[in-house]
Amino acid sequence: MYQPEDNFNIDQSQDVNSEKNLDNIDANLSTKNVAVRKKQIESVFLKLIVLGLALGAILGVGAYYLLNKLGLTKKPYQIEQEKQQQQPEAPFKEIRVFPQIPKSVTPPVDRV
Repeated sequence: MYQPEDNFNIDQSQDVNSEKNLDNIDANLSTKNVAVRKKQIESVFLKLIVLGLALGAILGVGAYYLLNKLGLTKKPYQIEQEKQQQQPEAPFKEIRVFPQIPKSVTPPVDRV
């Protein structure tokens, strides 16, 4: 039959011994090992900072370029001025619904 790993019938004295072993491990570390480990952690930390700054700079420049390209950095009145400048004012063309008869042609007159 299956027996769970968390058996509370077992004596808890084994856990006390494992805590003492952890204290011994920390006491056995030499200053040389600590210094080497500290330098490794510092170099990883420095690399992470540089990577974060580089990615932030690239994303910032990309966002700036994209906002300018889409015209989202302009003020509303600047956008209205550009629209007015792009639309040239064309003179209104006269719309003729009915054709006009030239004045040189005279209508026929019926004489009685």
